[in-house]
Amino acid sequence: LDVGIDRVRSAAEALGITSNIPSVPSISIGSAELSPLELATVYATLAAGGMRSRPRYLVGVQSAEGAWLERELPQSTAAIDPRVAAVVTDLLEGVVDHGTARAARKAGLQIPLAGKTGTSNDARDAWMAGYTPDLSVVVWVGFDDSAPLGVPSTQAALPIWTDFMLRVEPYLSGVPFE
Repeated sequence: LDVGIDRVRSAAEALGITSNIPSVPSISIGSAELSPLELATVYATLAAGGMRSRPRYLVGVQSAEGAWLERELPQSTAAIDPRVAAVVTDLLEGVVDHGTARAARKAGLQIPLAGKTGTSNDARDAWMAGYTPDLSVVVWVGFDDSAPLGVPSTQAALPIWTDFMLRVEPYLSGVPFE
């Protein structure tokens, strides 16, 4: 409350959230309903040290030999102070190393990771949003009719996220966060 709801909303918008963000105190702990793409944009912005890129579904087209036939390079804009991105990343590394997402480490992931699990009221939605310095991945589990899942994100979304990350880990750089 001391920071102010308007400042929290402004930061969320700077990070790439376009959904209507309610002016209620609980938005500071993630109570707004977001799309997985919006959340992936937020985490990708943190991974990029505060630089936000427009999400793209297709980066380019390569020939069978690996030459780029067509490619769209990301266009980034400064969204938040890189020092803020670094502090948030450090905190979210703790979530993976010692917090609710520690099962990802126990499963064998060794690369630098930061992320956050999330379970909505009544366990209707389960999230795992996480990133490396070069990849942002969001997993959402829920029902279209908002029926309760009956399990928290650590049992619904985190295992899916972890399995995906284990499969792509060999293709990632493994460089540390700045």
